[in-house]
Order: sequence, then structure tokens, then C-alpha cells
Amino acid sequence: MLVGVDVRPRTDEDLAGCVRALGAVHMADGYPTWWPVDPAGWLSPSGCAAAWVAHDDVMGSILGHVCVVRGVDDPMVALLTGVSTDRLASVSRLFVSPVARGRGLGLGTSLLAAVSSWTSAHDFRLMLDVVDDGAPAIRLYERIGWRLVDRRQADWVTPQGERLPVRIYLAPEGK
Repeated sequence: MLVGVDVRPRTDEDLAGCVRALGAVHMADGYPTWWPVDPAGWLSPSGCAAAWVAHDDVMGSILGHVCVVRGVDDPMVALLTGVSTDRLASVSRLFVSPVARGRGLGLGTSLLAAVSSWTSAHDFRLMLDVVDDGAPAIRLYERIGWRLVDRRQADWVTPQGERLPVRIYLAPEGK
């Protein structure tokens, strides 16, 4: 466990803090690309099965968030993994607040571990997609053993009308 930081299932009471942290991430990194009309609702996308937060027990603030979406409609990844699309799950809405980065807390790794434990317990194969921009997130995924399986154009557009390149990763086997 991280000293002073608890990674735990998200509650409804956490949503306001999640939105504050997401706002800081949006200002620092432009994520999400489009600021949602309903940021609290955006944190629970369609198919969301579970969500976790990194909570600073000392300050009482949310430092990170992640959720898992099940039943991912990605036939190519399903073929690569040998599972049906209804057994695919995806990491979604993963972020760590700028104030928590570079402090050696390992929040991204801990949040991904929570998702990995859930998907293993529920017999899902875990994947994620990330914008191919060389950001620290890519280094994190590769450092902890995620495997790059595809590169493609995003199925969404930026405010400038661009379709960005994305990378598709699979979680390490057994995770």
C-alpha cells in the first residue's frame, strides 16, 4: 500500500474530487481531448463495470482514477487474444493528477493493478488504447509489461478535426 494514498473502489462521494482532478489533467495535458458536458457522467462510460480512485488520505483529495469497460467491440483484438468481444475489457478514464506525478507514488501502476485484478477475477482479457504521442503513459505501459499489438487511427476527432494515431496494448498474461 502507498503511504498516505489509498487505491480503492470509487464511490459516488468521490465524483466531485474526480472531476476536480480531471480538470487539472485537462488543463495540463489536454485529456480528455474534448471537455465533457457532464464530466462526472463521462467518468462512467457505457459498459463501465467498475472504477477505482487513488485517494490522498492526508489531504482528502483524489489523485487518480481508472475504470474498466467490458464487452469491447474490437474484433481484431478478440482475434489476437482468442477471446470473444464479450470477454474483452478495456482500461478507460485513466489519469493521475499533475500534483501527484513525479513523487514516486506509482499511482498509474497501482490503478492499473486494480483493473488487472478485477479483470482476472472476472475472466476478462484486458486491453487499452492510448494516443501515440510519446507521453509518459506509453513508457509506463511498456515498463510494466503491456504488449503493443496494433497501431491505428483513433475513432474520434480532436477539436481541430484530426484523427490521431493510437496504440493498442494487451495486459501481461495473467493480469
